[in-house]
Amino acid sequence: MTEPTRDRLLEAFLTITSERGLDLATMREVAAAAGVSVGTVQYYFRTKDEMLLLAFEHTIGRITTRAAGITRNGPVGSVVRKVLLEFLPLDELRRRESRVYLAFAARAAVTPALASYQHSLLAGLREQCAAAYRLAQERGESVGEFAPASAAIETAALVDGLILQMLSDPDGLPPATASEVLDTHLRRYVAIN
Repeated sequence: MTEPTRDRLLEAFLTITSERGLDLATMREVAAAAGVSVGTVQYYFRTKDEMLLLAFEHTIGRITTRAAGITRNGPVGSVVRKVLLEFLPLDELRRRESRVYLAFAARAAVTPALASYQHSLLAGLREQCAAAYRLAQERGESVGEFAPASAAIETAALVDGLILQMLSDPDGLPPATASEVLDTHLRRYVAIN
């Protein structure tokens, strides 16, 4: 078995999950979409939860790679804004990633093995936001007095809420409005361009 086969299976799983939902992303459907046998899927992934976790890690890896590639020039707040926009479903690629994220988050809420990964991811996002807010304070780029950890909790919760609402009510919260909401939130704490 090869790495390209595993990647093809993950892509098939991601496509099915993002287009038709997690319930339809069965081993049989993934096998059919990838053009392999069910046994091949089972060779790589013992359970659907294992496949979901690896697909989620793959998705988060792509998002963090894009975020890491963002130039760290200018005000801290502007960099934070650019990074957070990578998480929002502003285009088809990010909508697909966000659908997978929501499917994972819903499953993690009731599956302890997945919950620990979700908790770690969210804790990391909050810590990175808090670190950025502290840096903005150190550089004199913050707005007023605030506790970075509390602001980071609000920011992470806002991003999660924006993802959910943008996917479930795209006409009610289009990308431009979501970006404005994020900008308004960030301006409470930091300068952005």
